[in-house]
Amino acid sequence: MTEKRKTLRGLLQGPGCSIAPSCNDGIQARLVEWLGFPLVHISGSGQHRALGFADAGMLTLTEMINRAREIVDAVDLPIVSDGETGYGNAVNVVRAVREFERAGVAAIHIEDQMTPKRAGHEGFDVGLVSKAEFVAKIKAALDTRRDENLVIIARSEAKDSLQERLDRVGACCDAGVDAVWLSARTEDEIKAFAKLGKPLVGVPPRQLMPIQRYGELGGRVGCIPTVLQVAALHGMRQCLEELKRSGTEARYFTETPGIEETRKWYTNLGNQELKDLEAKYGY
Repeated sequence: MTEKRKTLRGLLQGPGCSIAPSCNDGIQARLVEWLGFPLVHISGSGQHRALGFADAGMLTLTEMINRAREIVDAVDLPIVSDGETGYGNAVNVVRAVREFERAGVAAIHIEDQMTPKRAGHEGFDVGLVSKAEFVAKIKAALDTRRDENLVIIARSEAKDSLQERLDRVGACCDAGVDAVWLSARTEDEIKAFAKLGKPLVGVPPRQLMPIQRYGELGGRVGCIPTVLQVAALHGMRQCLEELKRSGTEARYFTETPGIEETRKWYTNLGNQELKDLEAKYGY
């Protein structure tokens, strides 16, 4: 786990932006690894949706840790995980960091919303803890980790003011946080975050600028939440619609480009590891 964390730290200090697709389970993470991405992200929103919930702080720490452990065990890639609000105050953050670290993630981002959180980008009111409490939670996270390579990321959800976001994460930088969540959309906003002098992690505004430009401006990790989930659901919907219409899914598999290669990968998933173990141990 330490080696994975060192790998992430190297990417945070290097040039350009590494893409971290968000995954909801082990098989999605294996797909991301198969296609050559360097990182995996675990999105709190994606985990909520996977269980049929709104993104409203309804998952427990234990549920999130169980999924993080599953994804960590599935791949040899560093995992950047959503730590939500730390699941409460600074005392809750202490336990959360212990659990995430034991699960093997390489990084955790912790935000300044009140608990339970709400999805401000989906129109819900977002209540924030005070800046002092936010900084205390980040300090608790930094003090709790046993592996100094575990990356702690500060994320502000102050929606109405860029300056307030900068002030809040800037105070966390003064407290020693390793990286900052890049809550910015425009080039000028990204440049303002870059002046904080910490590695920047966030969701690239892919409709507004290429990922390469995002990296040039200072973005070091670009998390891509929910995209795989929506794509998978759309494919499932198409397959189910064909099955309902004709009574067989055959046409969907015949007419969808590239699906046969994916099916072969899926069918063989884990088989080589199994063969290697049986050859080594004889059972």
